[in-house]
Amino acid sequence: MKKTLSIFGTLSILSVSVTSQNKAIAFEHGTFQEIKDKALKENKLIFIDAFTTWCGPCKQMSKNVFTNDAVADYYNANLVNAKIDMEKGEGIEIAKLYEVKCYPNLLFIDGHGNLVHRVAGSMSPKEFIALAEDAKQPEKAFSYYVKNYEANKRNTDFLLKYIEARENTCLESDEIVKDYFLQQKDENLTSKANWDMILHHVNKMDSKEFNYVVTNKKKYTDLYSEKVVNGKIDEVSQSTLFSIIKAKPFDEKKYNETKTKIESFGTPNTKLVFFEADMKLAEKTQNWPAYAKLATANVDAYYLKDASTLNSIAWNFYEKVEDKDALLKAEAWARTATELEKAMLI
Repeated sequence: MKKTLSIFGTLSILSVSVTSQNKAIAFEHGTFQEIKDKALKENKLIFIDAFTTWCGPCKQMSKNVFTNDAVADYYNANLVNAKIDMEKGEGIEIAKLYEVKCYPNLLFIDGHGNLVHRVAGSMSPKEFIALAEDAKQPEKAFSYYVKNYEANKRNTDFLLKYIEARENTCLESDEIVKDYFLQQKDENLTSKANWDMILHHVNKMDSKEFNYVVTNKKKYTDLYSEKVVNGKIDEVSQSTLFSIIKAKPFDEKKYNETKTKIESFGTPNTKLVFFEADMKLAEKTQNWPAYAKLATANVDAYYLKDASTLNSIAWNFYEKVEDKDALLKAEAWARTATELEKAMLI
């Protein structure tokens, strides 16, 4: 069967018109050291738009926020501004230095290069100005939590705020979450606050909190619904399998033993968890015959309303799979994905 690119149609994107602005943030074009020197000389903080060329929200910020008159007036008057691609030149080292994990990362540093404040993601002009105001207030800045963490490991309120601050800039919080749960008694783990913490931050099957949920599943389902609790168990199960797949070398025995344990949880979507993990394993090991077999047996059952996943699997088939019947299935998935996307744009 001849493979043709046309069966895997590309998705159209709606363009959004915006009202042009008269002003824009004036970004510096010197070296990082020159930018820091200017900040020291002018006694200002540095704002860094840590971006990548492929980041959609980065483009949205550049087009709709950095060109806002009020934003331009505030940032040009109060900060030294830099726009740095984290995948080119000095940006590569800057990304490592400040642990930039997602984009856009909005960094505020002093002239000595010390991190003062940070968040990640796009926001409105009003929120963006408020962000810079927070950077000037010691107890609202991200650096406040970093500096005071060791002294507040038993302060639940502090830990909750620090976890939220790290979450808002895509940094991991595993150790801080551990400190938080050390302050919690087992009998309090079903509280709304602790369940929210488990939902958002517990992602390992070997954690005490996850095993408490599994052991006391009925208590949680009575409080927070069977669907939500099973969904969390499935999420942690899948995350654990994905971690085993990612590890080098791959431990097949551990992988199979973990699947056996997951079966004992008895959630309705266990087969889906296994299917997605096995697909990831086949992709990682480039076992394309196994990948194709898994997909053709399961995709119709799980993904016929998921345009993104259908399109991704179809493209893998186009690039990697030679079986004619499998390619015909992929063609159908690609068409379904295109129809779903068209329906969303109407």
